[in-house]
Amino acid sequence: MVLASFVQAEDKSLPALGQAHSSDESFRLVWQEEFHGTQLDRKKWMAEDDPTIGQYGHGNGEAQAYLDAEGDTFFVKDGKLTIVARYAPDAEYPLREKPYGKFKHNIRHQDFKSAKLTTKSLHSFTYGIFEARIKNPVGIGGKLTAIPVWPAFWLLPEAKTAPYSGYWDKAAADHKREWARSTWPYSGEIDIMEMSGRATRLYHAGAVYHKSSRNWTVGNIGWYSHYRRFDGAINPKQWIADQKLDGSLKPRPGEKSYVSEYHVYGCKWTRDRMIFMLDGKEWGPGLDLADASRFGGKKMYRDYPFFLILNLAVGGNYFGVWGPDNPGPDKKGKNELYDFTLFPQEMKIDWVRVYQQK
Repeated sequence: MVLASFVQAEDKSLPALGQAHSSDESFRLVWQEEFHGTQLDRKKWMAEDDPTIGQYGHGNGEAQAYLDAEGDTFFVKDGKLTIVARYAPDAEYPLREKPYGKFKHNIRHQDFKSAKLTTKSLHSFTYGIFEARIKNPVGIGGKLTAIPVWPAFWLLPEAKTAPYSGYWDKAAADHKREWARSTWPYSGEIDIMEMSGRATRLYHAGAVYHKSSRNWTVGNIGWYSHYRRFDGAINPKQWIADQKLDGSLKPRPGEKSYVSEYHVYGCKWTRDRMIFMLDGKEWGPGLDLADASRFGGKKMYRDYPFFLILNLAVGGNYFGVWGPDNPGPDKKGKNELYDFTLFPQEMKIDWVRVYQQK
């Protein structure tokens, strides 16, 4: 039996559907994206377009607009998908009254453009090993990683089959304001990899969920949150927005980090447990899904499908970066964490694969 390889060096010998995963032979390859050809396979992926939706920031104060602009914000070439974050301070985008709703007016405060690609409504999966071979962002031509970049590989539940939903706050719940109703975080989120350009010797994996029997979000969000340092040490602390960072989280001259080369970022999700993986090996304690009390009595992450997401955000509240016009850590005016000369920044994805038990 031939097992899948997790060598970091480039290896374009492709696994076949049905092939066993190297860490657990009971999991077999059921879906793969190897990024052949010169265009994105639109039967597998859709590109979000913020101007069409008319909403921005994505709940985190992010500084980019996601555009469905193949050849500009993303492209497929030489067997890889590249997502590109570009500085575009003069762009205008339509703001709408609600998602996909009536036009209100144009805005000019999204200073970057990038891409967010998902398999939403195309391919979703209940349980499995989910992996992507990714090289986290650096600047074109060998430039450094820009501090504000925020690459991510993650999963969300399909809205049509997500079993739980609720309101943003108690007032919205009391008045049943449907525009403030969502399946997030009531039906969960799985974060396989996210990294801040502010700390490239650290990456985060975890889960976001609703931890209460109440039907509003504020004050009721729970996290399984673990950070893996480049030396292998694991820190379960949830990093707060304006925290002063340990200097070891940025590479010193000659040191490698999670932007130096490709790594395989993964998650093994079964009915009773979720655990994260790096280069084919499990790490961290894992999340017990059998204990419904953690989720306010809800059977979260059980028996409903999630879809895949790849995106490259800029700024936002992750690691206290925020936007270019917000005060930076020194609180002395415009944000000193932004160096516009380092853009464009490129995130490269070699492949994405899903294994399931039969």
